[in-house]
Amino acid sequence: MTQPFDTKPIERPDPSCYLRKREGSPGGLKPDPARKQRQGDGSGSPRIAAGSPKAAAGSPKAAAGTHFRRLYDRGDLPIRVDQCRPGHNTIKWTADLATIDLHYYLPLFADGLQETQEPYLMLARRGFEELVCSPACRGARVLPVIPQLVMPLRGSLKSASAEVIQAGLHALELLVGCCPEGGAALVPYYRQLLPPIGRHIEDNLNIGDAIDYGQSKHRGSLGDLVTASLNLLERSGGPDAFHHIKYHVPTYESCMRPSRLTRKP
Repeated sequence: MTQPFDTKPIERPDPSCYLRKREGSPGGLKPDPARKQRQGDGSGSPRIAAGSPKAAAGSPKAAAGTHFRRLYDRGDLPIRVDQCRPGHNTIKWTADLATIDLHYYLPLFADGLQETQEPYLMLARRGFEELVCSPACRGARVLPVIPQLVMPLRGSLKSASAEVIQAGLHALELLVGCCPEGGAALVPYYRQLLPPIGRHIEDNLNIGDAIDYGQSKHRGSLGDLVTASLNLLERSGGPDAFHHIKYHVPTYESCMRPSRLTRKP
């Protein structure tokens, strides 16, 4: 004779224990508060996984910033803030620019162009400009250092901040103007420098009839600045500069060729 089946009623789970939309990870039930308390470190706060975004944001690597910031905080850079008057701080060099090692310091200042906090922002940008444009450093001393500046400049041109991209574009203009051979020296590195800024060539600011109250902080829309920088690279890069630029930025149009509208019929 067969035994009867166990017909005990199954307890139905509480619907309030299930996850709702945009709540927790996909699938499963809500975490038990008592279990989270047991997983904590004894102080009541839950543990944070090593690869989570919170752990990455609070890690020393994320908080340290660029290599330029670490060296400045440690006192290894020959500059300091000169507080000549409130709101108009400048930099003061503690070493002679004629004897400074550009192969070591200029890539550090180029790396500092990615900074967005003061005083690192002001120190890196003004320091890079003075090293490139000063009579004691410009010309023959800057050209051999250009290969070491490619990757730091690429980092600033790939940034998500428009202000950092503008700083990278200004650095390219300084390198082109430091000597007559500056534009031609950048042509072999178009593959690294041009694709990051090519996607911003159409980023033109259109606010209609509104007023741009931040116009004193930038030199125009990002698309116009990228176009102006590409025009400068084409004029100073030699006869083949346009073909190299066109290969990496297909939407770019030459500024050297005469327009069809100006040709005689």
